[in-house]
Amino acid sequence: MLSEEVWVSFIHLTEKTMANRQYKQFKEKRIGKRTNYDNTYWYQCVDLVKLYLDECLWLGKIGSLWNAKNVPNSAFFKDWQKLTTKNLIQWDIIVRTQWEYWHIAIVDWVVGWYVVVLEQNGSGKNSWDWLGENAIRTHKYKTSWYNVVLRNGIIQKNFEDEINYAENKVEIVKNLITKLQDEIKITNDYIKTLKS
Repeated sequence: MLSEEVWVSFIHLTEKTMANRQYKQFKEKRIGKRTNYDNTYWYQCVDLVKLYLDECLWLGKIGSLWNAKNVPNSAFFKDWQKLTTKNLIQWDIIVRTQWEYWHIAIVDWVVGWYVVVLEQNGSGKNSWDWLGENAIRTHKYKTSWYNVVLRNGIIQKNFEDEINYAENKVEIVKNLITKLQDEIKITNDYIKTLKS
């Protein structure tokens, strides 16, 4: 019989995961929608980041951060790490500061020389992906397109928790597979005795 301990471990891991993965729920809830977090200048890229800081990093109501290009130098981020795009991790805040207003987004995932971000107003009024004007979406860029990464201890801790979760899940699933294979063998052996 399959060990109840294995099932309980798997269920506990799944429940823990859902409770500690606010970003995943945040993203799924908002794709294709828009946010005007501060009720000024309509649906800007900074509005999505403010909402992320408030709801996913539990930093409370976020005041003015000005334009995306000014965010890294704002007082709010004075104690945050300011990094290059060489060591991106999920949930970092990533900024392109060149030109007049420019762009800010949240790192969704990284692969090679590319970063997929969660963004709003990524290409001006038309998001080009049929989600609607200024819609929140995921979009792929070369990492070199951005030039500043903002990270704090909460982002780092969430990332480490995610790695631990994934590694624990692999071990539990391996154990579950081994137990299921044992159960299959026992049941097949039992079937053979019935056919004899």
